[in-house]
Amino acid sequence: MTFGYNLANIEYMKNTALKPIDLSEKLRPYENRWVALSLDNKKVLGAGKTLKEAKEKAEKKSKKYIFLKLPPFNVSYVPSF
Repeated sequence: MTFGYNLANIEYMKNTALKPIDLSEKLRPYENRWVALSLDNKKVLGAGKTLKEAKEKAEKKSKKYIFLKLPPFNVSYVPSF
């Protein structure tokens, strides 16, 4: 049984594995707002109280971005299943 991987592919995957990015300080000013991040999650491209506002600001800097809604920092979040 083969999965199409060879040693070169495995080495490449080890070297390019996802590494955690600490955004805590970068995102601190955007509490309780929508934030548009660059695809590499390293730059804030736009932010606003509404998704539309964040999108308009992000579009001025890039055509590709992802959104994140930051909760208030003084509230705990526990997902339910």
